[in-house]
Amino acid sequence: MGLPGADIMKLVDHTILKPYSTKEDVRRVFQEAVSFGCYSICVNPVYVSFARSLVDDAGANLRVCSVIDFPFGAMDTESRVEAIARAAANGADEVDIVAPITLVKSGRWAEVTRDLSRVVRAAHGEGLVIKVIVEDAYTTRDEKLKLYEIVATSGADFIKTGTGFEDREYASSIGNRPGAQADNVRLMAEVANKYNPSLGIKAAGGIRTLRQVQELLEASGRPPDPSKFRIGTSAAASIWRDVSSGRA
Repeated sequence: MGLPGADIMKLVDHTILKPYSTKEDVRRVFQEAVSFGCYSICVNPVYVSFARSLVDDAGANLRVCSVIDFPFGAMDTESRVEAIARAAANGADEVDIVAPITLVKSGRWAEVTRDLSRVVRAAHGEGLVIKVIVEDAYTTRDEKLKLYEIVATSGADFIKTGTGFEDREYASSIGNRPGAQADNVRLMAEVANKYNPSLGIKAAGGIRTLRQVQELLEASGRPPDPSKFRIGTSAAASIWRDVSSGRA
């Protein structure tokens, strides 16, 4: 794509979601996010208030993102709505919520639709940007098509490829690869362009190089604008090294 480094890095949600992450890990990722010019820092709910304080104390131009019902997408709708309200109260600007995967895999599409409509309304009622994680590694093509359509018509701001915590054995058993795949992003763009052309796309899972970012951005058909396309990664430092060295 030949984008300047700053334009690439402003698409990045720098992420720290390992269950053993400490406050010092969050502080380090925050400092990296500021240094690299990332768009946001994405943390587990327990660290939202801490991340908010880091951003505010530094006067940083950085958003705070919290994950919700992560990584399983197995909570009931009211619990998900309550978690969104807590994230907002603790200082989040955005939430990344896993689609109700248990309902998806059960073919309970009306319930999936009701859930996502409810959580999107809750997030927007709190003034939050909401990204719905569809966990591509767990779904068949037919399930993807249906779920992408539901997300596109739910009013969500973004559709997101995965959590990065997929069960590789299960993914393989249904012919899928874990992580962000350009083919899935292309399919997302095709469905979104039919039902909701303004839907943003976020690619996440195993993204460590500038070349991957460029391939995924091209597959999305979106402009290099953080309101339209994002990358979720814990490897912002690796991408920044590629940007700095001119590697693609």
